[in-house]
Amino acid sequence: MRMKNSFKFHIGMRICKTAIAVFICAVLGLVFDMQPFYGMAAAIICMQNNTVKTLKKGAVRCIGTGVGGIFAVIILLLSDFTPLKPFTFIYYLLISFLIIPVIYVTVLTNQEDSAAISCIVFLSIVLAHIEDSNPYLFALLRMGETITGIIIAYAVNFIIKNPDRKNGKETEFDYENL
Repeated sequence: MRMKNSFKFHIGMRICKTAIAVFICAVLGLVFDMQPFYGMAAAIICMQNNTVKTLKKGAVRCIGTGVGGIFAVIILLLSDFTPLKPFTFIYYLLISFLIIPVIYVTVLTNQEDSAAISCIVFLSIVLAHIEDSNPYLFALLRMGETITGIIIAYAVNFIIKNPDRKNGKETEFDYENL
């Protein structure tokens, strides 16, 4: 069987815009002496083929980060002000149980697309950063870095060749159907 050589090497604008957004996040990390990982991740996840889709993906990411961050702070407070100790059987049981309300809040608010990122943010804080010198500050910075990455992705997508700005008219964003 003879194979047809149909492979074309093409780097599209979305790939280029994603790389630019990641670089801007890195530069901001250098300027503010911060780890840019979460902003870069948000920029990568939120970059879409037009600004409306980028904004929608960014809204999902913001909501998920906020919900997960709030529930993580509850665990942090419990760890600080009760006998609850991290990385014990009871601790794992509690965070596993709290996944239920984390997801359910996204369902109640019609933000089901935010459920996965809510859980990931929650687990990231309560498992990977609970023993940081200031896990509350980490939670706050994590949310700020994510929002920064989303804003950068949107700005890059808006400024550089945008298919939804035909004839100078931007496609409208439907805020009611986030």
